Amino acid sequence: MKRMLITVLIVSLLTTCALAEGGAFTLRFDEGFRLSLPEGWVSYPSGGGAIRYALGDGAGRYMYILFEETALEDFDALRQAIDDHDGWGKSSPLDLNGQPFAAFVAKDLNASGCATLLDGEALIFLFTPQDDSDYMLTVARIMASWTRR
Repeated sequence: MKRMLITVLIVSLLTTCALAEGGAFTLRFDEGFRLSLPEGWVSYPSGGGAIRYALGDGAGRYMYILFEETALEDFDALRQAIDDHDGWGKSSPLDLNGQPFAAFVAKDLNASGCATLLDGEALIFLFTPQDDSDYMLTVARIMASWTRR
């Protein structure tokens, strides 16, 4: 029994080290996707509503993950809804590990965003501040790590 416990602890430690390799860690979300985030990021209370997760670096850079019920039937309808939204720029399609996303800028929020349809809901990532060019490079790395479980 003691040997099994030690083996489990070693495997757990190796898994944790693998996830933290390269100054990033992988965060798995209950909704069936994961992202690699920079070391030191923390979770903040989301306040409820459409914002399911609020994460940040502790220095004023935030990522909000929103889920909203939607009647949109496909990705084209999602892009059209983004394009029609007041204050948001025209969307650009992205393919992130086989999942279609629509990238956009929400100037009124000083945010950059990515949206997709996931299990009947609109999944929206908002990154702020959008006018921080170094952070936008980090955002590109975060979103490039997006995968479904």
